[in-house]
Amino acid sequence: MNRYVVMVDAGYLLRQAVEMLSQRASSSRADLDIPDPAALMDLLLAQSRATLDLAGKELLRIYWYDGVMAHGFTAQQKAIMQVDDLQFRAGTIDWRGHQKGVDSLIVSDLIELTTHHAICDAVLVTGDSDLAVGMELAQRRGVRIAVLGVEDLAAGVAHHQSFEITTRADRVGRLGRTELQAVVRYVPGAAAAPAYTQYLHDARTPAPPLDTDTKAQIAAAVQAFAAQLAMPLAQVVDPSTHRIDAAVDKALLQHVYGTLGRKLAEAEKVFIRQVFRDAH
Repeated sequence: MNRYVVMVDAGYLLRQAVEMLSQRASSSRADLDIPDPAALMDLLLAQSRATLDLAGKELLRIYWYDGVMAHGFTAQQKAIMQVDDLQFRAGTIDWRGHQKGVDSLIVSDLIELTTHHAICDAVLVTGDSDLAVGMELAQRRGVRIAVLGVEDLAAGVAHHQSFEITTRADRVGRLGRTELQAVVRYVPGAAAAPAYTQYLHDARTPAPPLDTDTKAQIAAAVQAFAAQLAMPLAQVVDPSTHRIDAAVDKALLQHVYGTLGRKLAEAEKVFIRQVFRDAH
């Protein structure tokens, strides 16, 4: 066993990249274009090999962790999924546009790989302190861990990596403007479909709000629908993509539509599906 893995929190990487390339004019991933996803992955692999001195070791694969909207993958996500030696691991996007479930996926995958002795090294492109425990467990099993951050102090963009993970890591690497501008571009408003630009925001950019009464009515309707299902929720929500079965999704929206007695707004549909998944 002489293999390594690269695990990428796409939310962290792409948010940092767009802030850097836009000179902090934007933090929206909708403004970031990835013309050649394979070139971006090659960059991440090269920086990973340099950071952990991985010459002579074999890549297991790249794990790409990203939130997926209720209506499915974006064109950018679909292009990334076509890259060789890459596995897309899907979290979800909640009604506020916040990414959910990615940290737990990274930790569970890291522990699974180390438990089965599938890797000897791992590079994590992330900044989240929630991964510290998973890193420590992997290190106890003999795996070296590096964390790779994105930083351009000249543009006022710090790496935004927690003290917990940078101090636990065996090595820390950095990606800067020079490397990233060769493979991604800042293109305001041009890189994503309308639904993506409307809802998939950084946590600091709130999605269109729903008032408290509407959310309470929707939550009650969704819970009533879930209670009437003749099958367990685990059978109607895909565990890998978190997509709801098409027939159940249609019935769910119709049920809430009937309860509210009016047409549903797109933001309400997103919230309905998220409440349903949370019940799962």
